[in-house]
Amino acid sequence: MPVKAVVVERTSKSGNPYVAIEVYITDKIKKLVFLTPAELELIKMNANNK
Repeated sequence: MPVKAVVVERTSKSGNPYVAIEVYITDKIKKLVFLTPAELELIKMNANNK
């Protein structure tokens, strides 16, 4: 089952930047998945290989 997901960079309410994956469950419902530093590096490595 294909799922739409996007890597997003945001700023928390306290002003700290973070990177997460926004998974679209439906057109109106999305889930924010926070990444560990290792997961973020894997995504960057995969993006550089394309």
